[in-house]
Amino acid sequence: MLNVDDYLQIRLLHRDGVSVRQIARRLGHGRDTVKKAPVEPTPRGYTRTRPATCPKLGAHTARIDQILADDRAAPKKQRHTAHRIFERLRDEHGYVGGYDQV
Repeated sequence: MLNVDDYLQIRLLHRDGVSVRQIARRLGHGRDTVKKAPVEPTPRGYTRTRPATCPKLGAHTARIDQILADDRAAPKKQRHTAHRIFERLRDEHGYVGGYDQV
């Protein structure tokens, strides 16, 4: 994957008249990648091909959403913290994952 420095090098070499094949050989990138670099304004970011799976937390997301929806109507001091949500999931619903996932 190209970063901003790679884009800069490719653009500078392209501006100096170096061929795409020579740039690809010199920098170790594919020719198709080198052809795209001068055209695109910034490097492309990573995009997932499918949504991330949550094997442990996935079954409990509906309960978390329900707790948060109920908290909107509750007074500010009575709302759940992330740690309290974790404790409720663990104690009441048998959640086996870690706190940081919640």
